Amino acid sequence: MQSRTNDLQDFRQQVDLYLDKALNTEDERALLDRVNHDPNYSRVLSKEQNFRKFIKQNVKRAEASPDFIQAIKNKIRID
Repeated sequence: MQSRTNDLQDFRQQVDLYLDKALNTEDERALLDRVNHDPNYSRVLSKEQNFRKFIKQNVKRAEASPDFIQAIKNKIRID
């Protein structure tokens, strides 16, 4: 059971790297091959893609004012 948990954790890390476009071509192919051959892995990838899409579409970031940005720059230069 522990092996299955570790395998899933490793897969989730690979999914994160894949979605962040941080995997090399060989690892990306291996990940997609796993996804294509195992419906459980396919569901994990799909859920993560849907979650990221939801976040991007529904979470709005507050805009930083130019004065705020300048205040941070000034503080960095002083310290």
